Amino acid sequence: MDVLGLTDHATTLALVAVLIFTFYLFGRRNFSYFKELGLSGPKPISHLGNLLQMKKLGFSRVFQRWREIYGDVYGMYIGVTPNCIISDPEFVQEVLVKRFSNFVNRTVFEADEISSVELASAKDEHWKYLRTVLTPSFTSHQMRAMNTMIQTCADNLVGNIDKLAENGEVTEVKKLFSAYTIDVIAATGFGIMVNSQKNPDDPLVKKAKDIFKFTFFQPLILLTVVLPSSAKLIAKLGLTRFIIGNQIFFRKFCKKLIEERKKIQMDNGMHKNLLNLMIKAQLKGHETLPPEVEKELQLENITDWRTKRGITDNEMLAQCVLLFLAGYETTASTLTFFTHLMAINPEQQEKLHQEIVDVLGEDLPTYDSVQKLPYLNMCMDETLRLYPILNALDRQCNKACTIKGVKIPEKLTVRIAVDALHYNPKYWPEPEKFIPERFSEEAKSKQVPFTYLPFGGGPRVCLGMRLAKLEFKIAAVEMIRNFKVLRTEKTEDPLQLDDTLLLASRNGVWVKFERRSKK
Repeated sequence: MDVLGLTDHATTLALVAVLIFTFYLFGRRNFSYFKELGLSGPKPISHLGNLLQMKKLGFSRVFQRWREIYGDVYGMYIGVTPNCIISDPEFVQEVLVKRFSNFVNRTVFEADEISSVELASAKDEHWKYLRTVLTPSFTSHQMRAMNTMIQTCADNLVGNIDKLAENGEVTEVKKLFSAYTIDVIAATGFGIMVNSQKNPDDPLVKKAKDIFKFTFFQPLILLTVVLPSSAKLIAKLGLTRFIIGNQIFFRKFCKKLIEERKKIQMDNGMHKNLLNLMIKAQLKGHETLPPEVEKELQLENITDWRTKRGITDNEMLAQCVLLFLAGYETTASTLTFFTHLMAINPEQQEKLHQEIVDVLGEDLPTYDSVQKLPYLNMCMDETLRLYPILNALDRQCNKACTIKGVKIPEKLTVRIAVDALHYNPKYWPEPEKFIPERFSEEAKSKQVPFTYLPFGGGPRVCLGMRLAKLEFKIAAVEMIRNFKVLRTEKTEDPLQLDDTLLLASRNGVWVKFERRSKK
């Protein structure tokens, strides 16, 4: 018997066992974090944290379910990264408003130099500067100026629905609304007409379709979750293209658009859309700005950013892509869920139709006239309560603090559980039901603040909220005024929701349209 050979074999097995155990412990290195803070939460698994439980419970409703078990404040792990989950309205108000300066930044995955400078990812003074550049694109004055462009897109939407009604087709509506919102964003944000509604196979719609259909379990994303330090290596190796996917198409599209627009002589009479405002905010010679040059500028306030620095080409490109993708998906999804709710709630649909007829008659909807449709607003708000497109908001703690007796260490991500707030029966009786009257003026006066957050809250509230609401309302008015939305055998109730970043129906929303008779 070869004793030496057996010894070597045993040694190898022992080393492998030690390595496996070490790897296991390494994946649990942060898991005492919340115990030390005195917070409970779901039990994490080495390296993956609570991702498997999130997948099992469903990403769209996981925080709602955990709130029932662990309360309004608890800890969980996305991979090895600790997150404090909150659904206490007073706590939320502290984070979003009262202590905003300590929670100004989001915790983001910076895939590359473009994604790191978009408004959603920007930090501190950089974020404040970008916000001041972009804000004039979304004033009430600008909304009125955009009205005709949005109406043109809505007319095309009505034409498409009319063809479906004429043929008696059962249709999945997300594609309809995706083309509509792409057209609206192109027209209002960039001053171009792409007419994707007239071409259902338009590459803009096709490429945008799957842009947000990624999960934590895609290989490279999972690697960065399990091993956060790998993100820099992935970027260095140029592998981020496998993460950002179809964004590459939109970057090329927007880059060409920027180059063409720069060749045009700007004047004060030009429409102040997002792209034109950014071009005007650029300083000659600062199209690209290396970090060492920016440091020499000594930027101390927003005026310095505006007069000494300006906006760079990468930042312009990042905002264009962000507007296209975020603006397209969120409103298209909201219109899709609204249409589903109209189909399964015919009484509320008829009530809304009557309001539109009584208030607008045959007049076109405008920014001002849709404000006179309170029931439409209630239906929109209730749709967003039931189907918040983003189920959580996150903020990173800049400096250690204590809120309501809970210690929040520096750099901890505080994640606001929007779904848990929207479905808490304490604030919303019978939360699973579609009850637009929850948002009547009288009911809203009794609502607990910060229990309804479809657009976020505080200084970092969604910048495009006005535009999103206007394009939703114009489309909703034209659809309900001209057509009945009918449920079919393919209409799910309740909807099965997908496990993607932004809320979506797993099997689609299927309805049938019927022309309304003109009285």
